[in-house]
Amino acid sequence: MASDPIIAMFETFNLVLILIAFAIFTRLAFKGKSLGSFRFQLSIFLLIWVISEIPHIAESIGFLAATNYEDTGLYLHAASMTVFAIFVGWRSLRFLTIHQPTPTSTVSIPTDAPKVLKS
Repeated sequence: MASDPIIAMFETFNLVLILIAFAIFTRLAFKGKSLGSFRFQLSIFLLIWVISEIPHIAESIGFLAATNYEDTGLYLHAASMTVFAIFVGWRSLRFLTIHQPTPTSTVSIPTDAPKVLKS
């Protein structure tokens, strides 16, 4: 628990901001169109990250006992980093795959003469 009142005030402010971030990223995750969308995947990663910070801040303010919750935050943080590594790896593989170039014979040729030459 923070003994300095200024540190306790900033830790409380930090907890409020973390909870606001949790609400924002939950909303963004629900607004994601599908499980494969960039918005949904990034929001889920950030939600796990935000959740992993809550036990640490709550323990420093004095809301939670320090025995088991620090480990829970550590495990959630490790899970968020694993999800982030999978997210970045998947997006990188999709970016680096070789795509077939578009055929150049599909260029349309105008059939009408320009309006300037018609008169």
